[in-house]
Amino acid sequence: MVRRFLPFLLPLVLVASTATAQTTPTSITFDGDWNETPSVELIPVGGQVVVNYDISRLPQCRGTTSSGNPTWTITGHVQVNRGPVVSFWVAGHAPDGNPTQRTLHLPAGLSGALVMWFDISSQGCQAWDSNHGNNYHFAIGAPTLSFNANWDEAVAGTLRAGEQFIVNYDVARLPECRATYNGPAWAIVAQYRFDNGPIHETAVTGSGWSVPTAITAPAGARHLEMWFRNTDRSSCVSYDSDYGSNYHFAVE
Repeated sequence: MVRRFLPFLLPLVLVASTATAQTTPTSITFDGDWNETPSVELIPVGGQVVVNYDISRLPQCRGTTSSGNPTWTITGHVQVNRGPVVSFWVAGHAPDGNPTQRTLHLPAGLSGALVMWFDISSQGCQAWDSNHGNNYHFAIGAPTLSFNANWDEAVAGTLRAGEQFIVNYDVARLPECRATYNGPAWAIVAQYRFDNGPIHETAVTGSGWSVPTAITAPAGARHLEMWFRNTDRSSCVSYDSDYGSNYHFAVE
């Protein structure tokens, strides 16, 4: 099994221009029928992502001035591997008159999960397009399993035998064991096995932070079982195991 830590605070650049990359950008379309359609299953590492958003998805909060100009704004938000959240104008009131098409430039060497959500606001009114709080997940370079603070487990891409996937784990799911000793003295590990085989483990935290972790599914694997263990120097132990049932994912 491959165990390595991935960068998760690399800069994500957002520009309001037509993409000029050497390769065709990946597009993510959020249409009015509530479909989210990437042009490819996996977003290329170091590539570009064009975001197209149908504003009919957020019909609320549509205030206007006496002259009919919008007082509302739709804003998109994007985050990669639990790094900084980057926000961008989508529609409505915009002092700079920015276009609705946005291009994300992903740094080379960056793999993991790209997460997006949207909101509309106007004079005290606000509404969200966030997949019922789960947000929208897209895989960069490799399929991604995201274990989120709201107890959602999101799969972006397809887990395949013989190939690598990324695990993103939100430490808020296991807040119990938090001893310190000259800094954080606790850790969370993922424990997992394929096809009821030997149990392996890999760290999903470092220095008190979530760290995206890569795992390679063995050739011929068809099933992944995973759970998480939180320990600290005071001998505290707690588990995130879906009430003992563990988390199960198909491997193709």
